[in-house]
Amino acid sequence: MTRQNKPIVTRETICAMEDMSFFTYALIFDDLLIVSNKETNCFVLKSTDGLIVIDAIWPKEEAYNAIIKAIDAVGWNTKMIKKLVLTHGHVDHTGCGKWFVENHHAKTYLSKTDDIYWETHPTKPNRPETWKDYKIDVHIKDGDTISLGNKTIYVYSTPGHTPGCMSYIFPVTEDGQNHMAALWGGTTPPREKNKVEQYIVSLDYFIEQAKIRKVNVALSNHTSVDNGLERIAYSKVRMSYMPNIYIVGEDGFQNFCQVFRTLSYDILGDM
Repeated sequence: MTRQNKPIVTRETICAMEDMSFFTYALIFDDLLIVSNKETNCFVLKSTDGLIVIDAIWPKEEAYNAIIKAIDAVGWNTKMIKKLVLTHGHVDHTGCGKWFVENHHAKTYLSKTDDIYWETHPTKPNRPETWKDYKIDVHIKDGDTISLGNKTIYVYSTPGHTPGCMSYIFPVTEDGQNHMAALWGGTTPPREKNKVEQYIVSLDYFIEQAKIRKVNVALSNHTSVDNGLERIAYSKVRMSYMPNIYIVGEDGFQNFCQVFRTLSYDILGDM
């Protein structure tokens, strides 16, 4: 059977990031919720001391409301939202964060490099509603950890997609079994050769760190990369005997990362 070895990204894919007409969610682990519009994912990690939101879809209140609704729907307490952790400084990830800051006093995390980049290089320069609109409390760097209750997020600097892009590894559980999940922060490679080369170096570094941490769960912050909407739909109706589609195994995670390598080589080949 012939299968795709890379996602197909079109103008419609890009436009879907702003589409607030559709949201979906699923509890994919006992302590991890995914919320998505057509193209961009947000994750909510539950700890014994509260909730950590990872990325925030788009700077529209509809996105914030969708995330809150999903948290309520799985029976978690939205008053326990404590932290907002961002992968990078693009508007489809900084997203609706200002409502988490204003309504929950969430502590915010991003690299210093991308905090500056977010402000000085807005994704949509002609649209002020997408410009930086909240403060970052903690500037994270490679080797840091972000802890809340029984959860620790391991922080890795993976520049390339943006100058200060970060990727994360953290534990999740299902039916009493522990797993290690990884979120590669910058889905698509940049278009400039030197930046693509940096992206590949970062990818190799993160793959090696994932091996050390024995990562067996593959997460993506964009649905186009991993058949994301289909994975969520499966997870919503998964019966007890069915496997968790996010658990791909240690070798499977390495294979998953080859998608990003293929995208990079395609760009280099076009230069």
